[in-house]
Amino acid sequence: MSRASRRRSGLPLTWRVAVLAGSATTLLAGLTLLVSYVIVRNGMYEDLRRSLREDAAMLASVYATGEGSAGGSLSVPTGGVVLQVYGPVAQLLAASRPEWETSQAAIPPDVIIGAGLVPTLWSGQLLGKPVEAALAPFAVGVVAVVADPAYIQDTLTSLSRTLLVVAGILVVLSLLVGYLVAAASLRPVTRLARRVSRLDPDKLEPLGYDGPRDEVARLAETVNDLLRRLAQARDAQRTFLAETSHELRTPLTSLRGFLDRAARHAGPAAAEDIDDARRVAGTMARLVEDLLQLSRGELVREPNPHLVELLQDVVRPVAAEFPGVRVEGGPPALVLGDPLRLRQLVRNLLANAVRAARTPAGVVVRLGVRDGGAAVLEVEDDGPGIPPETQARIFEKFYKGAGGGSGLGLAIARQVAHHHDGTLTVDGDSVVLEFRASVMNSASAKQVTSTHRRYELVGDRLTTTFAMAAVGQPLTHHLRSELVRG
Repeated sequence: MSRASRRRSGLPLTWRVAVLAGSATTLLAGLTLLVSYVIVRNGMYEDLRRSLREDAAMLASVYATGEGSAGGSLSVPTGGVVLQVYGPVAQLLAASRPEWETSQAAIPPDVIIGAGLVPTLWSGQLLGKPVEAALAPFAVGVVAVVADPAYIQDTLTSLSRTLLVVAGILVVLSLLVGYLVAAASLRPVTRLARRVSRLDPDKLEPLGYDGPRDEVARLAETVNDLLRRLAQARDAQRTFLAETSHELRTPLTSLRGFLDRAARHAGPAAAEDIDDARRVAGTMARLVEDLLQLSRGELVREPNPHLVELLQDVVRPVAAEFPGVRVEGGPPALVLGDPLRLRQLVRNLLANAVRAARTPAGVVVRLGVRDGGAAVLEVEDDGPGIPPETQARIFEKFYKGAGGGSGLGLAIARQVAHHHDGTLTVDGDSVVLEFRASVMNSASAKQVTSTHRRYELVGDRLTTTFAMAAVGQPLTHHLRSELVRG
């Protein structure tokens, strides 16, 4: 996975802040617990060694003077203490337990000899067990007090388990507290982002923010400054488009008039070239009209509803403007819509497909009706296809693909589809137009009923309203029926 992919699939900011705070808290708590463990461990060993040193000194005094008794006076906290007496040449003479009088239980001779001069602390193993010992000299030898520190290890093991449980609880609590703190801190940012997401691109109004003068306030000011600059750029763009379009309309109108005059007087040899020029001029005129609409802040006006048969009224006339394009018709598909806008939609789709195809013959238009009556129009070409990463962008204003164009055709097509209760999507190498509602044939050859029926129930009275229109005519009247229950 790339770094960019990891960024796109990362955790939300609230959780990232919570994890960061939790990690910092956990690290601090872990260090504190570790230091506590070391302090407890060192303290316990220091207490043991201090007690052994005191007991060894007391016993050496008893053996040196022969006065007093060591019975019941040892201060080692475990009770597991062994007393040993060594001779002047480091030989083990006696021990308080028989098993500690063997050679395997004897402290190394160099330690004994050193302890004959200075009291010594020694850590090692005797009889296969770790031990702590304190040695002190007396007149004819050395006395040793040996203790088993196993109780310290048992205590430390229990302490470690307790510290691990505490650490786990601290991790959970730190994540929870971190999340709550992060959520509370980022709530103004979340509200600001929600407001930005609801902005209308054509109405870039400044964001209202009445919070404290903190980082969020500076962010809001930055966003508002950006919105002001975008609005200025949009207005400048619209002004430019409006002025340019108006400047182009006059010469284009004149050009089309000259072509019409030339067509009346030209011979057969020039007729085809004049027709091609007229089609180009018509395309340019439509582009100028699109630019004018865009300069007004809209790409598509509200449609003038007619009853339209897609194949005969829209697809075939438009396909005739693109020689070579194939049309595969299906069953009759009737929709309520503006025939001029629907032709504009199909024209833009075909123009885009022809630019992308190897030849116009590689473009196929298929028309059908899905289950439920939804009319579907599919435009397919034999071009290189649309990369998956750009499929969502081809319907954006001014986005130009590899085929070129103005960047407005597909954007206008999608808006026309939207105004006709339809959807325009990319499916593999095809662009698919689907109308969510269609029109069903009635008993009359000239009359049809719309599937958009409206039902209203008030008390016992059910009112049904549906539209009717003649084929190719505006939707001008409705039928209304009432049913009274009981």
